[in-house]
Amino acid sequence: MILPRRHFVAGALAAAALIRTTPAKPQSMLIELDPGQSAATPPATQALAPPLPAGTLPPWRRNAVAAPPLNGRPAITLVIDDMGWMHRYTDQAVALPGPLTLAWFPFAQKLPEQVAAAAARGHEAMLHMPMQSHSDSIRQTGPDPLRIDLPPAVNQALLRNAIDAVPAIVGVNNHMGTVATLDPLLMELVAREVHDHGMLFLDSVVVPHSVALCCAELAGVPAAARDVFIDNVADPATIWGQLAATEAFARRHGHAIAIAHPRPRTLAALEVWLPTLAARGFVLWPLSATVAWRNNLDPVRSAA
Repeated sequence: MILPRRHFVAGALAAAALIRTTPAKPQSMLIELDPGQSAATPPATQALAPPLPAGTLPPWRRNAVAAPPLNGRPAITLVIDDMGWMHRYTDQAVALPGPLTLAWFPFAQKLPEQVAAAAARGHEAMLHMPMQSHSDSIRQTGPDPLRIDLPPAVNQALLRNAIDAVPAIVGVNNHMGTVATLDPLLMELVAREVHDHGMLFLDSVVVPHSVALCCAELAGVPAAARDVFIDNVADPATIWGQLAATEAFARRHGHAIAIAHPRPRTLAALEVWLPTLAARGFVLWPLSATVAWRNNLDPVRSAA
């Protein structure tokens, strides 16, 4: 019997996906999103992204924020997802000390102005790409998510439009995606596009056995997976416990990638926690630096 390619690729990636050491919890959205936006028009063919001019740095390098030297200290990377939608909380997140990496919704309004304001505060930008979840609700993913039941050309157009919508980004991570990140063909498409655009990829790991990181690595994309979710439970004690878990992970492994969201209780904790890190022996690093470190890319590693 000849298996469909989707099943064959899924089997080939399954073993690699099982090596995850950090248990994942389903990602939740406390604020529902407005579905009122039209889908992208697909191109006639699945063309390649324009190649980067010879001798130029890829965007994940060119748009990267400089990483402070480690001097033997562990690094913590904090990614704040869901940026740009709720402007009040977005502004509060932008005001946090950094460098942080802020993941912006592609459907948010006034993105050039918002991203520029964050850059002026020393923060890095990335695309927070909506992807199909088990709820199958546009009210959770936001408009125009990548879906396993869409033709590849449509998903490609959606992703390219989203990349174009957020200026000066270093890469892409997934918003939701409990269905999408289990699908090897869709994640192969994402990996190819991210590679062809010269960007990095962060697997948010919203579901166990995601194949997103595996596909990115196989495509030659500088990539990593998050280690800790800070605020899956919107309870102050839990948030502080996850911040402590982030510190413990960083001390054990030398670096940690944590994801948080611009929510009132999370922001209140971060406003207290972030200013204390340097005195307690940690260094805040942008995502680009930690991804470079985990992929053994010497130019950033030399800054340590």
